[in-house]
Amino acid sequence: MRWFETHAPALLEQGYEPLPIRRGQKAPAVSRWSQVTIDAARVEQWARDYPACGIGLRTGTLVGLDIDILDPDLAHQAQTLAFERLGTTLIRVGQWPKRLLLYRTEQPFPKIDVKPLEVLGAGQQFVAFGQHPGTGRPYGWPLGETPLDVPLDELPGVDQDGMTAFVAEARAFIPEMSRPGARSGSGRKTGRSGGARASGIVRDGAGKVVDGRDDWLSRIAYHAVHDALDRDDDLGPDRIAETVWERFLASTDLSRPRQDGGRAWSFGDALKKVCEKLRLQARGVLPPRQSASIEADYVAPSLSADQARATLETEIAAFCRTVLDHHSAESPVEPVPIGLRATTGLGKSTIARRQFMELRGKLEALGLPHRFLVFAPSHALAEETAEAWRELGLRAAVLRGHERMHPVLKAPMCRDTEAMRAALNAGADPQTTVCAGQGGLTCSHFHDWLKQSNRDEVRAADVVVAPYDALYTGFAVDASTIAAIIVDEGCWARAVRTTTSLNVEALTIDLLPRLGVGMEKRRAAIRRADHLALRQKLQRALGLSGTGPVRHDCLVEAGLSSRDCIEAIRMELSMMSDPGLIPCLTGAARGAAFAAAARNERLRSLARAWQLAANLLDSGGEASAQLRVELDGESHSIKMIGAVAIDDDLVDKPVLHLDATLRDDIATRLLPGLKTRIIEAAAPHMSLHLVTGRFGKSAIVPDDRAAPDENARRGRNLSDCVDQVRWHTRRLAPGTILVVTYKAIEDAFSDIPGVVTGHFNALAGLDGFRDVRGIFIIGRPLPRDSQLPAPCAALFDLVADGEYRWQTSAVRMRDGSSRAVRVLRHDDEVAEIVRAAICDDELIQDIGRGRGVNRTEADPLEVHVLADVALPLVHDSVVNWDSVKPDIVQRMLLAGVAVDSPADAVALHPHLFDNEKQAQKAFERAGFKRQIPYNIYRGMSLKSAAYRRSGRGRSWQTALWLDRDVGVARAEIEVALGPLSGWKSE
Repeated sequence: MRWFETHAPALLEQGYEPLPIRRGQKAPAVSRWSQVTIDAARVEQWARDYPACGIGLRTGTLVGLDIDILDPDLAHQAQTLAFERLGTTLIRVGQWPKRLLLYRTEQPFPKIDVKPLEVLGAGQQFVAFGQHPGTGRPYGWPLGETPLDVPLDELPGVDQDGMTAFVAEARAFIPEMSRPGARSGSGRKTGRSGGARASGIVRDGAGKVVDGRDDWLSRIAYHAVHDALDRDDDLGPDRIAETVWERFLASTDLSRPRQDGGRAWSFGDALKKVCEKLRLQARGVLPPRQSASIEADYVAPSLSADQARATLETEIAAFCRTVLDHHSAESPVEPVPIGLRATTGLGKSTIARRQFMELRGKLEALGLPHRFLVFAPSHALAEETAEAWRELGLRAAVLRGHERMHPVLKAPMCRDTEAMRAALNAGADPQTTVCAGQGGLTCSHFHDWLKQSNRDEVRAADVVVAPYDALYTGFAVDASTIAAIIVDEGCWARAVRTTTSLNVEALTIDLLPRLGVGMEKRRAAIRRADHLALRQKLQRALGLSGTGPVRHDCLVEAGLSSRDCIEAIRMELSMMSDPGLIPCLTGAARGAAFAAAARNERLRSLARAWQLAANLLDSGGEASAQLRVELDGESHSIKMIGAVAIDDDLVDKPVLHLDATLRDDIATRLLPGLKTRIIEAAAPHMSLHLVTGRFGKSAIVPDDRAAPDENARRGRNLSDCVDQVRWHTRRLAPGTILVVTYKAIEDAFSDIPGVVTGHFNALAGLDGFRDVRGIFIIGRPLPRDSQLPAPCAALFDLVADGEYRWQTSAVRMRDGSSRAVRVLRHDDEVAEIVRAAICDDELIQDIGRGRGVNRTEADPLEVHVLADVALPLVHDSVVNWDSVKPDIVQRMLLAGVAVDSPADAVALHPHLFDNEKQAQKAFERAGFKRQIPYNIYRGMSLKSAAYRRSGRGRSWQTALWLDRDVGVARAEIEVALGPLSGWKSE
């Protein structure tokens, strides 16, 4: 057919820019096609020269959304989402189920390439009419209308931001292994884009189905019937079967006979499949096509910051009244702990201090306990908190551990930490054993001991601020003087305790007592034989169980009963002895005492293992979550997991738990009966931008154990992240940017002017970043699979089963809509709760450092989260990293001046390009073309000039730069290129 001659003039009249396409190809038949003016004269000339060529349509004002997916379910989902987000439009099909959708834009933009989706922008083209090179069949328009029927100005309008957002959302529905270049579990890359998800369908290198053809034909029929239903078409089976058969022929390798050696494939097979689907439809049981819509669970807060603060004030005041009533009662009952999950920045700690000051006055006037304990997540925050209490006129002391350094004197709190650890191993109080013993004997460092002075400060303080650990271990304080406890931020992680001091192979040789003499020797021998027999049974049970949770059936098979385990506990504890710890031990006596203390610690651990085995036998469960065997080199260690309870002296005190990310399902494990109130405030002047992509440690953190080429890949990815921060720091100047990322790469960002840095799990509660202009969070503290069993066992006494899997979730947008995102979540419900508490809650805490609820129109906060997460926050945009990561234009601008000549770019930026060909390819990938206006680029205003190099035949080129003086920009070009013959500032 003479495509171009017949249809090109009409397409031009419809507002399109037709190009002649070589027959059976996708490339234009003319040169410089991206730059030439396409008018009636040009089309008339091409019609004479290329009458039988196919027709391409140049994009720019016209936008093509190419859905390059071979899975029909996923392709349809992407199309449905496009219709929902961008508008219903024309569809062109070459090799079904791939498809291309047509839109228009007022402001042309470069292509957006996020495989398997591509948005064709300025300077590109797609074939509209002609023969597809792969199928050998004409391109089709399945909805009936073509550009010959619908003018360009009647297509739905889009813009670059909308297309970028759509691509990010659509990609969330595409499984990892359906994306080209995705890595399989074996590390091998997948093949062509969007390989079919259904098992049994196999494609060749050209994308044609070679195996699973019957299933493939059924899937084609399923979609064809649904297409007809969606269009409200005639459901005549013959007509639908024609479409099915055509698609089957174009997408399937029929050169091989059927596997059963039967007849060849025919139209009748397609008709049969269609009739099957129509019968299902008539009975109302044809399965619907999967929707591309997904709703976010999170409900945006409706309270303003002032309303939320008023509510918070009311709730804390109510708690203070219960504290007063509790201490005033003649027979006080155990108080109910109160939890307040309040948005960071509302001032929950400040409000609590104000209310507690009022409470303290009332309690003191009545002669009731009026001291407070405050538990904080870190020593740094404890120091900050204590200072805030001091400003109110109270004596506040920070409890500092033996191994801490004094924050002012920079000296250790304890000068004999080895003795202190020995006392703890022995289960003794260091203060009364190795610090100050009987008869006035004291450690040689006792009188200039900073820990001792700290104990005096704590004893005299009105408010004691301590790290979370002290909530469980307790400390030297008169509990009767304590009125209430404040737990500031989440404290559950410090309650998880793991012990691995025992070895399976050494159970029968370690710790057994020496024999005495005479009759005692005989009795000891009997006890030793009984004890050894039990140890041998336990050793056998652990060996049978293998690595992982210890199994009930293995304990039974080894001959153990619950009564045996209890008897074994008695035997283990009877072997403990007084290690003889006193102050100032030296030499052999010190070594012997420390060894005895360590032996006591191991005996207590073994008694704990027996208790866990007894618990499993009594419960009848399949396996113990808290007793495990782990491979440790060539031997096996016994791993015991548990959650320590709040110290006995503190357990009956009124508790107020303040936490921006408080989770009832975890907090109630440590604070039984906790009643939680959620107080969230809107943050209208904080914008949150989610950038999805791969930002895990294996993507951007170099590793000494990795191969050189792998570390090179990670280094390039990290460099992209650094340049992204550099770009936005320039854009948001003169404001300061906080970058939060992995500790191992924090220094990569620290030299950027205007940037301060922090790393995960080091910023919770800190108030020093309230004035930053922007926050960049790069990565996420995702716990490894191996890190989840311990908290799951300790807090829930459950074995975490399953693994991480990619799932489609959704986030809430500022306009109330939802946007799909792809996230990594755990199969196991409990493990997922723990994952979210470790990972997502940490990111929320980091975002909270900027105090978004307190921002105003004059002082906005901009937050960028580069991670695959779905946070319970209001989002302003969701984009994919591939569509926003720094391109070559930005890299040139960050280095100085960007130019649109590849040859000149090589001379100006030798650190970016090795040669002109490489520069040309980089320009093409970035869509860096002259027909795109560059007065504003990715949010930054640009200055520009036209320049011409000296010499005959030189053409005018364009130079772009950010904020430097025009003279400086010209000088930079002339240093690299020599004197210019022309310069026109724009």
